[in-house]
Amino acid sequence: MEEQRSNAGQGLGIAGLVLGILAIPLGIVPCTFYLGILFGIVGIVLGVVALTQANRGYGPKGLIISAIVCSVVGLTLASVWGFVLSKNGAQFVKEIIREQGIDPDERFDEISRDAKEIFHDLGDDTTEIDKQSPNMKHMTDSLKSLEGEDQ
Repeated sequence: MEEQRSNAGQGLGIAGLVLGILAIPLGIVPCTFYLGILFGIVGIVLGVVALTQANRGYGPKGLIISAIVCSVVGLTLASVWGFVLSKNGAQFVKEIIREQGIDPDERFDEISRDAKEIFHDLGDDTTEIDKQSPNMKHMTDSLKSLEGEDQ
C-alpha cells in the first residue's frame, strides 16, 4: 500500500520560515535583537508543530526543516548580541572606544566636569531667576533646602 502525500504542516512551515528569515537580520542588528529572539523562538515552535503535522500526514518536510534552521540561526545571532550587550556591553563599548585612541573614563570625567561647571554657573545667577518669576525663585529655594544648602 502506497502512502498518500498531503500538504500537512505546510501553512505553519511557511509562517515559521518567514519568522526565521526575519529573525536573522533582526538578530544581526544590535538594537533589534529582542525581536530577533522573539521571532526565532516563535519560528522554532511553529516549525516543530508543522514537522509533527507533516510526520502524521505524510507531508513534505523540506520547507519545514529550512524554517527550523533559519529560526535557530536567527535566535543564535540575536542571543549572541543579547549576551554581549547585557553582560559585557559597557566593557565592549569601552574597548571599541579605546581602539580609537580615546580613554573613555578620562573623557567621561571631562564631560562631567564641564556639566558641573555649566550647572554651577546657572545656579549662581539668582538675579536672573528673580527677574523671571516668583514661582521660579520659590522652586529654586525649595531645591536648595532639599539639598541642604544655605539660602
